[in-house]
Amino acid sequence: MKYDIAQTEIGKRIAESRRDKKLTQEELANRIGITAQALSQYERGLRYPDIAILKALCVTLGVSSDYLMGLKDSKVNEIDDVEIEQEIWSNLRNSLDTLSIVFGEDFISSWSNDIHGKQIPDLRLRLAKEGILMPIVRIRDWDQLKPREFIILAYDNVLYHEEIIEGHPVTVDYTVQKLEEVVRQRYADILNADIIRDMVENLRINHSAIINGIVPEKISYGQLLVVCRELLGRGDGMVYLPRIIEMIGEIQRKNLTSSDDEIVEIVAKQLESPNNKWVWLHEQEKK
Repeated sequence: MKYDIAQTEIGKRIAESRRDKKLTQEELANRIGITAQALSQYERGLRYPDIAILKALCVTLGVSSDYLMGLKDSKVNEIDDVEIEQEIWSNLRNSLDTLSIVFGEDFISSWSNDIHGKQIPDLRLRLAKEGILMPIVRIRDWDQLKPREFIILAYDNVLYHEEIIEGHPVTVDYTVQKLEEVVRQRYADILNADIIRDMVENLRINHSAIINGIVPEKISYGQLLVVCRELLGRGDGMVYLPRIIEMIGEIQRKNLTSSDDEIVEIVAKQLESPNNKWVWLHEQEKK
């Protein structure tokens, strides 16, 4: 296997910083909402962490991204101020967050006790069991909202909005519950090519025969994104991603079609067969 020197160096620094914090791989992975297996790949230099994961690593380990990536000599401002440099890069990365919760002032005290530091990673782990990779969630307040109002955004698009009525408590528990509902119901609006890529690379570990030579060589991440969004709109789940890739690969090998719409119809027909447990259960409930 060919190792990238930069990946190996980043991995070494992640591992050293984790040990300095006296954290196991499992403990650190749980804190940032990824699997211990994925963290092990980063530390061994087999994969780069994406921007969202890198940010979570820096916050949890108490180190700068410059340190992890070996970019201490990088300068982007005229006064050579490292803190300003980091803020500039951070603002660029976060200018259009994949997923965020934005709330009014009455929520601030609830979120400031850091309970979400455990609840949101726990939610990411739960959703992962259903094939859903939830991106890192940005939490912030906004003075344009009413004190008891909150919104859930994906790429600055409002997916959910609510104003908590007087007499009902403003809690992290309730907000995270709504976040979970939104992610399940609106995942097609959250999914992007980076998330697809990360899920495919994770699947490659156990499904190399299905993935290797197919994605991205014959099926681009963009095409897979389009197909998955359409299937999600029909009620199919991302837990079927290995099967989806396998079926698209078979379609490509047989040269059956080149249209994304036709691919969706062929894949959906097989996923939604009478033998599918959810289809079967629905039919049983109708009897």
